[in-house]
Amino acid sequence: FYWGDERFLPLGHPERNETEARQKLLTPLSIPETRIHAMPASDGPWGRDLEAAAAGHADELAVLAQMDDRQDVPAFDVLMLGVGPDAHVASLFPDHPQTRVTDSTVTSIGDSPKPPPERLTLTFPALGTAQETWLIAAGSTKAQALAQALVAGADRTTFPAAGARGIRRTLALIDRYAASQLPPNLARES
Repeated sequence: FYWGDERFLPLGHPERNETEARQKLLTPLSIPETRIHAMPASDGPWGRDLEAAAAGHADELAVLAQMDDRQDVPAFDVLMLGVGPDAHVASLFPDHPQTRVTDSTVTSIGDSPKPPPERLTLTFPALGTAQETWLIAAGSTKAQALAQALVAGADRTTFPAAGARGIRRTLALIDRYAASQLPPNLARES
């Protein structure tokens, strides 16, 4: 289990994605610690140094990738990403410099438009290694962003969800409200 992004807060903080994932999924399923690779916390080995934490996590992923005979990141089977009302995925927000990072698998963001401002996120090169990518959205507030991000040729710097594609398959798992503005030519399943 890996995280696509994480809020740079102390370990166990209720706003960290890891905290709820451990409470509601990983601990009840007795997932061994050796299979859990959370992003660093602000009270972790790099302390409050956000950039060092991003570089350290990228190094950890590279070491784990060597076990899979890969170069930069482990083999991701399924990548689940929520899509925000602005089409952001992970902590890759529209028109932020992190959407242009191509030379690293993990980057930091110090000015997230969504609180808290300090975060770590996988970059598009890392996200693009997943066999399957599942984009998840619900509600009419996501409809316009999805309609723009899912059309062919959408710019991932403006609509980051456009840059999240699986190697074998990309699924948009959305409700009818989020799907309400999709072009009729996109495949739909019930």
